[in-house]
Amino acid sequence: MKYISLSFLAITFLSCSKTEKTELPFDTFEYSFSAQALDYSIKFNNSDTVYFIKRRPEPAANSYAILDDKQKDSLKALVQKLDFAKYKAAYNDNAIMDASTFTLTKTKGSTENSVHVYGTKAPEELYIYAAKLNQYSKHLDFKPCLGTVK
Repeated sequence: MKYISLSFLAITFLSCSKTEKTELPFDTFEYSFSAQALDYSIKFNNSDTVYFIKRRPEPAANSYAILDDKQKDSLKALVQKLDFAKYKAAYNDNAIMDASTFTLTKTKGSTENSVHVYGTKAPEELYIYAAKLNQYSKHLDFKPCLGTVK
């Protein structure tokens, strides 16, 4: 009886232990990329869901992936490295036509931060950051969405 009581007490104690849930440093974070034959967005929300919206090449498609804890922690670390205060709102290279463009947008509460890059005149770390987001998204298991995602 003594062992049963101790076992029950141990199980109760372990099942009531608090698990810390890490909150992401944004409500939504979106990376959009566009070039002549490619146009897509990756949208993260403050949960475990990531959306991938492909507009080009045709056909357009929406898909989603569910993040595990490790992927969520990796995303949190990646987003925290981006300091929007260091950058201008837009970098445009008007000397070239048909360049690729990308936009990074983070919202938290009523605050929205964004940086838009067109061409090759932005700080190098923004291109590196965009490449890291592309690489990050390639490791996610996207499944088709039913309906539309905005």
